[in-house]
Amino acid sequence: MTVQPTPFPLERARVATPRLAVVIPTKNRRDSLPRTLASVLDNGRADIELVVIDDGSTDGTENYLATVDDPRLTWRRRPTSAGANRARNEGAALSSAPLIAFLDSDDAFRPGRLDRLIAFFDENPDIACTIDGFSDISDSGERVHRLPCTTPDSEKLRQLLLCHCIPLTNSTVTVRRAAFTAVGGYDPDLWRHQDRELLLRLARQHRIAFGAATDVFKYRSGNSISRNHAGYIRGLDDFVARCPDYRSPDYESILSYLTVRGPLKAMAQGHFGDALSEVKAWRKASHLPSGFHVLPGYFMGRRQRRLLEQALGQQTRVLDQLPPALDPLPATTSAE
Repeated sequence: MTVQPTPFPLERARVATPRLAVVIPTKNRRDSLPRTLASVLDNGRADIELVVIDDGSTDGTENYLATVDDPRLTWRRRPTSAGANRARNEGAALSSAPLIAFLDSDDAFRPGRLDRLIAFFDENPDIACTIDGFSDISDSGERVHRLPCTTPDSEKLRQLLLCHCIPLTNSTVTVRRAAFTAVGGYDPDLWRHQDRELLLRLARQHRIAFGAATDVFKYRSGNSISRNHAGYIRGLDDFVARCPDYRSPDYESILSYLTVRGPLKAMAQGHFGDALSEVKAWRKASHLPSGFHVLPGYFMGRRQRRLLEQALGQQTRVLDQLPPALDPLPATTSAE
């Protein structure tokens, strides 16, 4: 009788040299965490490692992680929350693979993503970081965000990042450990725009590439920061404080647009209390524009950003030869 070997038996994972680490920060995501972990561990590869940092959860996350019997998984629990960025940095430090892929605990990887990432970095030793497209899943359905075919040069990439023209989520960021360490990792004191700020620092010293795939599911859960209007102004103020580019006249209108759109969006969606709170926060902001010129600046910035998006959209990949009935949703160049 011939016994067929099991591909990548877990026993081998104990001695395999990790090639890629997946780092997951989590807080009170007990319900979605099994789906997230399965999207990594179901791959079956022995040369990956998964690191989960439980950032002070109170919903039984610790008990669940203790039941996951897989030698590729390492997890730590903090008794009190210190923020997702500190958790990401801690997870990266606990891992050893030369590549680090980040994944939020309410998102998931499509099958084949890890294989593709490892192959891409093997074939492109000059690339330090990639960002990919993704499928945005919400109650209203699925929206696909694709990136352009060609990655712009460093200066243009910085402009697109500062103008919020590129669809971003931490779950599509993969970076070489050496580059991540060289720039100091995620800013531990920034709680919005973490991915954008990290990429801006990386772009100064390293090559970043747009990926060809949309092999990440971004689930918009009820406690996703990106869905909450409250805190938008504070988060933008903190981000702008770290980006001296915004003090240039070239970004004056864009910054007016980015500032005003937060309260306006909250109001348009009927969240009047949040809109009022954001206006009050705006009055206290230290790095955001104010005065009568802000409103005309908003419309100028909106137009400027739209032109950038249109130019970017002309380079965006077409849908992968699927009949319209199989892929009825349009590709986009911005998730905001």
